[in-house]
Amino acid sequence: MIQQPRLCLGTVQFGLNYGITNSAGQVSEIEVARILMKAEQSDVGWLDTAQAYGNAEDVLGRQLPQGHQLRLISKLPPQPSSGFVAQDVEAWDAAYFNSCRRLGCSSLDSFLLHQPSDLLKPGGRILEAWLLSLRERGLVQRLGVSIYSAADLEGVNPDLLDLVQLPLSLYDQRLLADGTVSRLKAAGTAIHARSLYLQGLLLKPADEWPAWADGSVRDHHMSLEALADAKGCHLLDLALGFAREQTDLEAVVLGLCSLAELNQLHRAWSGPLHWGKSEWRTWALQEPGILDPRFWPR
Repeated sequence: MIQQPRLCLGTVQFGLNYGITNSAGQVSEIEVARILMKAEQSDVGWLDTAQAYGNAEDVLGRQLPQGHQLRLISKLPPQPSSGFVAQDVEAWDAAYFNSCRRLGCSSLDSFLLHQPSDLLKPGGRILEAWLLSLRERGLVQRLGVSIYSAADLEGVNPDLLDLVQLPLSLYDQRLLADGTVSRLKAAGTAIHARSLYLQGLLLKPADEWPAWADGSVRDHHMSLEALADAKGCHLLDLALGFAREQTDLEAVVLGLCSLAELNQLHRAWSGPLHWGKSEWRTWALQEPGILDPRFWPR
């Protein structure tokens, strides 16, 4: 039986004021506790965090329910050095065990590289060997990388690709169209899609978008708003309906800032589908200036 992806809660807002449309700032610990309690009782399978997400790991460690069954994913931040030596292993080990200490666990479900290009630096094999050792020592079940484009996978040892986190949305279907998603799935890699809302832009009316957004993209989004009105649904329903049809995905990573948003997410996730068969394919954009946050004005 073909199953739709499961939910993975992104936690960057638990440790940082993150997101171009986030007006609420960092989520309070009281609200995090409420969110996690609800997540534990619902169909959320994973929590996605990172060492670079401010104090998110500390907050999770303090607020996760006792005896929870949520699987934890964290990430090694981009490495500032131009190359690696054997002595770096000690620092990476310390950072990994600090993550576990903060999260209140002895091992993780998955541990990812935030920046796969670190593996291509001089001494990159040292980093690769250390990552593989985490799995060999039973400290993680799965290894992986977080990518922006298919090019980020070039030169990465397939043994590191138990899990790949990648951008995917109704507007950003590039990794579907170029076959990256299907190739990873065929190789046995689990795929978690992030950026489903384009940091919230996809859920906002076009007249609330930042001034730097291209006029043709605004018009495209206004057409999606009109479609939602015609179908009697919300932009959220269309964004999530697209994700629910991506059966090559293990999970979709969705960030939120309140228990109310989590409840809204669950209603939409379990509600009716508003897309006809493959109707969503016609909504793909190609402009990296809107699809890749690295190109957004600071």
